[in-house]
Amino acid sequence: LIKDVPFFKDFTTEERYSLASSNCEVVRYLPNEEIIVEGETDNVLYILLRGEVGITKNQLSPNPRKKLKKGLVAKLSVGAVFGEITLISKRPRTSGVHALREVIALKMNGDMMEKMESKLKNKVQAQLIDLLVKRLDDMNNQMADMVR
Repeated sequence: LIKDVPFFKDFTTEERYSLASSNCEVVRYLPNEEIIVEGETDNVLYILLRGEVGITKNQLSPNPRKKLKKGLVAKLSVGAVFGEITLISKRPRTSGVHALREVIALKMNGDMMEKMESKLKNKVQAQLIDLLVKRLDDMNNQMADMVR
Protein backbone atom coordinates (compact mmCIF):
# COMPACT_ATOMS: atom_id res chain seq x y z
CA LEU A 1 0.00 0.00 0.00
CA ILE A 2 2.75 2.51 0.83
CA LYS A 3 4.44 2.32 -2.59
CA ASP A 4 1.69 4.49 -4.09
CA VAL A 5 1.62 7.11 -1.31
CA PRO A 6 3.23 10.47 -2.26
CA PHE A 7 4.76 10.81 1.23
CA PHE A 8 7.06 7.89 0.33
CA LYS A 9 7.88 8.95 -3.25
CA ASP A 10 11.57 9.59 -2.42
CA PHE A 11 11.98 6.35 -0.48
CA THR A 12 13.76 3.39 -2.04
CA THR A 13 12.08 -0.01 -2.18
CA GLU A 14 14.39 -1.17 0.63
CA GLU A 15 13.45 1.84 2.79
CA ARG A 16 9.74 1.21 2.23
CA TYR A 17 10.20 -2.43 3.12
CA SER A 18 12.18 -1.49 6.24
CA LEU A 19 9.44 0.92 7.26
CA ALA A 20 6.66 -1.58 6.60
CA SER A 21 8.44 -4.27 8.62
CA SER A 22 9.15 -1.94 11.56
CA ASN A 23 6.74 -1.37 14.40
CA CYS A 24 4.38 0.59 12.17
CA GLU A 25 0.82 -0.53 12.50
CA VAL A 26 -1.74 -0.72 9.73
CA VAL A 27 -5.12 0.12 11.22
CA ARG A 28 -8.66 -0.01 9.87
CA TYR A 29 -11.47 2.37 10.81
CA LEU A 30 -15.13 2.07 9.90
CA PRO A 31 -17.21 5.02 8.61
CA ASN A 32 -17.80 7.66 11.33
CA GLU A 33 -15.27 6.05 13.68
CA GLU A 34 -13.11 8.55 15.58
CA ILE A 35 -9.41 8.30 14.87
CA ILE A 36 -8.17 11.37 16.77
CA VAL A 37 -9.97 13.27 19.53
CA GLU A 38 -9.28 17.01 19.75
CA GLY A 39 -7.49 17.91 22.98
CA GLU A 40 -6.02 14.48 23.67
CA THR A 41 -2.28 13.97 23.87
CA ASP A 42 -0.34 11.13 22.29
CA ASN A 43 2.58 10.82 19.91
CA VAL A 44 1.10 9.22 16.81
CA LEU A 45 0.87 10.32 13.20
CA TYR A 46 -1.17 8.64 10.49
CA ILE A 47 -0.69 8.25 6.77
CA LEU A 48 -3.92 7.59 4.91
CA LEU A 49 -3.53 4.55 2.66
CA ARG A 50 -7.19 4.06 1.70
CA GLY A 51 -10.42 5.95 2.29
CA GLU A 52 -11.22 9.50 3.35
CA VAL A 53 -11.19 11.30 6.71
CA GLY A 54 -12.84 14.44 8.02
CA ILE A 55 -10.95 16.99 10.09
CA THR A 56 -13.07 18.69 12.75
CA LYS A 57 -12.69 21.54 15.21
CA ASN A 58 -14.74 21.85 18.36
CA GLN A 59 -17.07 24.84 18.26
CA LEU A 60 -18.31 26.44 21.45
CA SER A 61 -22.04 26.65 21.86
CA PRO A 62 -23.56 29.93 23.09
CA ASN A 63 -25.53 27.80 25.56
CA PRO A 64 -23.11 26.43 28.19
CA ARG A 65 -25.42 23.44 28.86
CA LYS A 66 -25.10 22.17 25.30
CA LYS A 67 -22.33 19.87 24.15
CA LEU A 68 -19.52 21.13 21.98
CA LYS A 69 -20.35 20.87 18.31
CA LYS A 70 -17.79 19.60 15.85
CA GLY A 71 -17.42 21.59 12.66
CA LEU A 72 -15.95 19.90 9.59
CA VAL A 73 -13.02 22.02 8.40
CA ALA A 74 -11.39 19.74 5.82
CA LYS A 75 -11.45 16.37 4.13
CA LEU A 76 -8.32 14.36 3.44
CA SER A 77 -7.89 11.54 0.95
CA VAL A 78 -5.35 8.83 0.14
CA GLY A 79 -1.77 9.90 0.75
CA ALA A 80 -2.62 12.52 3.37
CA VAL A 81 -0.67 12.74 6.60
CA PHE A 82 -2.38 13.81 9.80
CA GLY A 83 -1.53 13.90 13.49
CA GLU A 84 2.00 15.17 12.92
CA ILE A 85 1.67 18.32 15.04
CA THR A 86 1.29 16.40 18.29
CA LEU A 87 4.08 14.00 17.34
CA ILE A 88 6.46 16.89 16.72
CA SER A 89 5.35 19.41 19.36
CA LYS A 90 4.11 17.16 22.19
CA ARG A 91 1.03 19.43 22.48
CA PRO A 92 -2.59 18.31 22.74
CA ARG A 93 -4.38 17.50 19.49
CA THR A 94 -5.48 20.68 17.70
CA SER A 95 -8.33 19.00 15.82
CA GLY A 96 -10.30 15.79 15.63
CA VAL A 97 -10.28 13.25 12.81
CA HIS A 98 -12.90 10.66 11.90
CA ALA A 99 -13.38 8.20 9.06
CA LEU A 100 -15.81 9.39 6.39
CA ARG A 101 -15.59 6.02 4.65
CA GLU A 102 -13.74 2.87 5.58
CA VAL A 103 -10.14 3.91 6.22
CA ILE A 104 -6.86 2.04 6.22
CA ALA A 105 -4.01 4.04 7.69
CA LEU A 106 -0.38 3.54 8.60
CA LYS A 107 0.06 4.47 12.25
CA MET A 108 3.52 5.62 13.35
CA ASN A 109 4.32 6.54 16.93
CA GLY A 110 7.18 8.56 18.34
CA ASP A 111 8.82 5.58 20.04
CA MET A 112 8.97 3.75 16.72
CA MET A 113 10.43 6.84 15.05
CA GLU A 114 13.16 7.05 17.71
CA LYS A 115 14.20 3.44 17.02
CA MET A 116 14.39 3.93 13.24
CA GLU A 117 17.69 3.76 11.41
CA SER A 118 18.98 7.35 11.21
CA LYS A 119 18.89 7.57 7.39
CA LEU A 120 15.24 6.46 7.32
CA LYS A 121 14.34 8.71 10.26
CA ASN A 122 15.92 11.69 8.48
CA LYS A 123 13.87 10.98 5.35
CA VAL A 124 10.64 10.79 7.35
CA GLN A 125 11.52 14.04 9.16
CA ALA A 126 12.37 15.77 5.85
CA GLN A 127 9.00 14.72 4.41
CA LEU A 128 7.23 16.06 7.52
CA ILE A 129 9.06 19.39 7.22
CA ASP A 130 8.07 19.64 3.53
CA LEU A 131 4.48 18.86 4.48
CA LEU A 132 4.38 21.52 7.20
CA VAL A 133 5.96 24.14 4.92
CA LYS A 134 3.36 23.38 2.24
CA ARG A 135 0.55 23.70 4.77
CA LEU A 136 1.94 27.00 6.00
CA ASP A 137 2.16 28.28 2.41
CA ASP A 138 -1.42 27.19 1.76
CA MET A 139 -2.61 28.92 4.92
CA ASN A 140 -0.75 32.12 4.00
CA ASN A 141 -2.32 32.06 0.53
CA GLN A 142 -5.78 31.59 2.05
CA MET A 143 -5.19 34.54 4.38
CA ALA A 144 -3.99 36.69 1.47
CA ASP A 145 -7.12 35.76 -0.51
CA MET A 146 -9.34 36.74 2.44
CA VAL A 147 -7.64 40.15 2.73
CA ARG A 148 -8.10 40.93 -0.97
